[in-house]
Amino acid sequence: MNKVAVITGSSGGIGSALVRTYLDDGYFVIGLDRTPCAYPVRESYVEINLSLLQFSKDISYRDDVIAKIKEHLPNHPKKFVVINNAAEQILKSVSELEWEDWDNSLSVNTVAPFFLVQGLLEELKLSHGSVINVSSIHAKLTKPRFTCYAASKAALETLTRSLALELSPLGISVNAVAPAAISTDMLMAGFKGAPDKLKALKNYHPSRCIGTPEDVSFFVKAIADQEGGFLTGAVLDFNGGLAGRLHDPE
Repeated sequence: MNKVAVITGSSGGIGSALVRTYLDDGYFVIGLDRTPCAYPVRESYVEINLSLLQFSKDISYRDDVIAKIKEHLPNHPKKFVVINNAAEQILKSVSELEWEDWDNSLSVNTVAPFFLVQGLLEELKLSHGSVINVSSIHAKLTKPRFTCYAASKAALETLTRSLALELSPLGISVNAVAPAAISTDMLMAGFKGAPDKLKALKNYHPSRCIGTPEDVSFFVKAIADQEGGFLTGAVLDFNGGLAGRLHDPE
C-alpha cells in the first residue's frame, strides 16, 4: 500500500478503466461511486458508495466519507493520486432547464471535486501527491442541450488552475484532462443499429478514430506519473485532433 489512488465515478466506463490501470500497476485503489462496481474481490480494491451531490452539500456526510477514505490510507504513501472522474450530464434545451439541473451539474462536476481535494489535503501534501480532474471538450467546444454540462466542466478547468496556484507550492500537482468522444457503453448505445453514424463520427476526428476508456486511463496515469511537479495547472486535450478542426460551410 505504498501507492494509493482515489477514483470517483469508479463504476463507469472511464472509471472502470482507471481502476484497472491503477490496480495493474500495484496501486491500492479506493473507488467512489453511487452504483456498485463489477470487480472481482481484491485485497487492493475498496469501494465506497456515496452520493457526490450530498457530499457537496452536507458537511456531516462529507466528513463521514472523508473519514472512510482515510481509514484505508497508509501513514506515508509513496504515491497518492486523486482522480475526479465522476460527472453528471444533463441534456436539456435552455427552455427546459430548471434550478435542480444547475444544482446537480455544478455540485457533482465542480463542487464535489473541490471538497474531495480539500478533505484529503494533508495526505496530498505529505506525499507530494497529484490531482487529476477529468473535464471534457465541452468546456470549450459544445453543442445545443449541453449548457449545464459545458458550464460545469468549464468551471472545473478554472478550478484546476486555481487549485494549482495554491497547492503547487506545497508539492501537489493539479491538472485536468479534456477528452472528446470516448467509446464508453453509454456512447456506443447511442449508435446501436446505426454503424454509418458511428463511422462518420470516427472519420470526423482527424485521428480517424475515437478514444477508448483504456486510452484515457493510460493518459491520465502518464500525467499523474510525471515527476518534479513542473506539470501543473494544465488542461490537456485528448480529442483526436477534433479541437483543431474549423467547421465552416463548404
